[in-house]
Parts: sequence; C-alpha cells; structure tokens
Amino acid sequence: MRHVGSTRLAAGLFLALAAGAHAAPCDRLNPEQRKLAGRIEKSTYPYDCCDETLDRCLRAKKVCKLARRLRDHICRMVHAGKKEPEIKGALERRARSMTAMGKKSTIDLARAEVAGDLRAPVSVVAYACARCPFCSKVVPDLYRMVSNGPLKGKAKLYFRVFPIRGHKGSLEGGLAFMAAGQLGKFWPYLLRLYGAFDSFSVDKLGVWASAVGIDRAAFEREMKQPTSRQQLLESKKEGLRNGVKATPTLFINGRQYFGDLDHATLLDVLDEEADRVASKQYCGK
Repeated sequence: MRHVGSTRLAAGLFLALAAGAHAAPCDRLNPEQRKLAGRIEKSTYPYDCCDETLDRCLRAKKVCKLARRLRDHICRMVHAGKKEPEIKGALERRARSMTAMGKKSTIDLARAEVAGDLRAPVSVVAYACARCPFCSKVVPDLYRMVSNGPLKGKAKLYFRVFPIRGHKGSLEGGLAFMAAGQLGKFWPYLLRLYGAFDSFSVDKLGVWASAVGIDRAAFEREMKQPTSRQQLLESKKEGLRNGVKATPTLFINGRQYFGDLDHATLLDVLDEEADRVASKQYCGK
C-alpha cells in the first residue's frame, strides 16, 4: 500500500523519477530497451483519440496527443528498468484512471483547502495523511505544479485529511492541518510539516506553527476544539465512502486515479486532462 515503506526509499525513488522528467524519454534508451518499447507499442491501444495500435497511431497523418504521451510514458518506464508485465499493468491503471467508468466520487470541496487558480479546468483532490512518507513528496510537488509551475492555470489542488491509524502521530498531525486551515495558514504549514517529515514529533507541531506566522496559543487551542476533531472525522469518513484505502489517493475531475505517482506521470496525466477538457487532443494545427 502506498502509505507503507521507508521514507528515504520513497523520497529517493520520487526524486530519481522526477530528475529524468524533462529529457526526451525515448532518446535515452539503448538498443535492447528500444526493442522492448517497440514491442509494447505494437500491442498497446490508446484509450482515447485513436482506434489503432499505438505504433500505428504514431504514424497517422493526424497524430493523437495521447499516442505521444503513452509512447513517452512507456519509454520512461523502460528506461527505469521496469519489465513488460509491470509496464502493461501501469498502462492499464492509467487507462482505468483517465476514462469515465463508474460513478464519480462525492467530495465536499467547500470544506477542502485549495491551491492554484480556481478557474483551472482540472480539479485534483488529494486524500493524504500527515505521517505518510510518499504524501510528503507527492502533495508538495502537486502544490508547486499548480501554484507556480507547469500546471498553473490548468489544474487546482484540493486537500482532504485522511489519517492512517497505523501511523504514529497521524491524528495529531491531522488536527494540526485542521487548525492551520482555520487560522488561514494551511499551505505554509503543510509545506513546513512535510518538509520536516523525518524529524516529526507532536511536540514540534506548535513550533512549526510559529515558524509560519501562526499564533502558537491560538493554534494549540484550535487543535483542541471539538469541531476540529469532528471535521477530521468527517474528512476520513468521506474518503472511506469514496473508496480511499491508502494514502496518497488522488481524484482527477471526480475520477479516482490508480496510476503512477511520480512527477513526470502526474504532470503528463493532468496535462492530458486539461487538453481533453479543452478539446485539444491532436498534435499540430
């Protein structure tokens, strides 16, 4: 499950994948890797925009953007050393995430903290735990992408607290998120708490509040308010109703996302969703 594992391992994998996100993925492959990528392209059908196999879609006169996205996604996974069954599984999860199958989730966005341009066409909801190691990497990365990065104006990020019972300090960390939100400093506090993930302790929650400009006494009072605990409980129940079982769990325009969570893939699928909403699905003019 996503919330289980070594913080350092999760961080290392996340940063390693992010580092290669801006290079041309297929140009980095050696001859054997190119053969693997080519074989997968010949047996993969895009889930939108083109009805042929991926390799044929890429040779069409009017090239579907999704075909190029999937080709690059395949090359990134091949370059990372993933095997064919693993790559095909990732492609299936991406297709499941990006197609309108089943009913959409019901999320109370009025109670969620939001970052990014409210007019952005893509809504991303993250259910996350204060003590989830991968959340500490994925959520700040999404925040930067929608606030002042490549997804600015395309996507906005909503946050819902989902404490994991097995994570020591998750309840207190969740209440701290609630308190910071009530006092108007949610995102600065989240970035501060996640930025100090490995040195977390309940005793530091008030210290970090002061560090981002929150009155510590007011913060600690807010954490103890019955309303904060009730709102935390409601957020957790909402996640459970929507099928959340691990953290981070994302929803893209109401659909649960089951795909990879590395920087390059998240940027790609959110950009894909923005293109779909804007009916910009083909390359060129």
